[in-house]
Amino acid sequence: MTPCPWQKDAETLRLFGGVRDAQGISRIGWVDVDAANPARVKASSEVPALDLGAAGMFDDNGVILGDVIETPERILRLYYVGFQLVEKAKFLAFTGVAESRDQGQSFERLQPTPIIDRCPEGPFIGALHSIAPLPEGGFRAWIARGQGWEDIEGRLFPRYDCWTLTSADGVTFDNASAQQIITPGPDEYRIGRPRATALADGTWELRATSDTRAKQYAHFRFTSADGVQFTRTEDEELPRGEAGEWDNEMTCYPAALTTTKGRRFLFYNGNDMGRSGVGYAEWVA
Repeated sequence: MTPCPWQKDAETLRLFGGVRDAQGISRIGWVDVDAANPARVKASSEVPALDLGAAGMFDDNGVILGDVIETPERILRLYYVGFQLVEKAKFLAFTGVAESRDQGQSFERLQPTPIIDRCPEGPFIGALHSIAPLPEGGFRAWIARGQGWEDIEGRLFPRYDCWTLTSADGVTFDNASAQQIITPGPDEYRIGRPRATALADGTWELRATSDTRAKQYAHFRFTSADGVQFTRTEDEELPRGEAGEWDNEMTCYPAALTTTKGRRFLFYNGNDMGRSGVGYAEWVA
């Protein structure tokens, strides 16, 4: 679930993602694929790269991907969303950070508590899904904030929208400084997993996944001059697959990557928000 690609070397892309057990609890693992042919799997993690947090912590009931960036010191920094079960709400989900010095084989948490915690605008969810260094220094992050729950035919689903905020060091965040950037449309009750990408001309594109009360999961592409003010496009980058295919009901959680050789891929989940697996698409000139 929520695949996140990172170019390990010229020949290899490493896809980090949340891998669920039989109880639906996710740990973070990885799959290495051929950078020239991502359909060819080269290796996969045999144990979690990041396991559950300690009992009682914000991430003791599951961890999924936020983003992965490489520091100038060749340290791989992993931003993740930790889940915790509580008695009177479906769950809580907030952001943690860990680092790896072995190219993502394993990660160690920088702290046991969230770096983005609850706030008045996000009392249930504060989930970082992408972060990028800024030319002038510091970082900009794009997050989802959850405010409550939507009852659809007797089942509760989280309501959330998209925000952005900056950080001087990529670890310390001021929740009060966040700006709301994307809200659900008229038929939607949630839109999240904002994945922003800087383009060569200095502008930004962002992809987010929405859900409607009719349970139509879909992703949309947004454009921005500054990474803050976004416009939704009608681009249909990932149409659903043919009847009976693994992605015929939904294509969701896309993450873009341009390889060192200039190939542009989107990695994404299919039906049932990742149960059916991970696929990829490529831009063709």
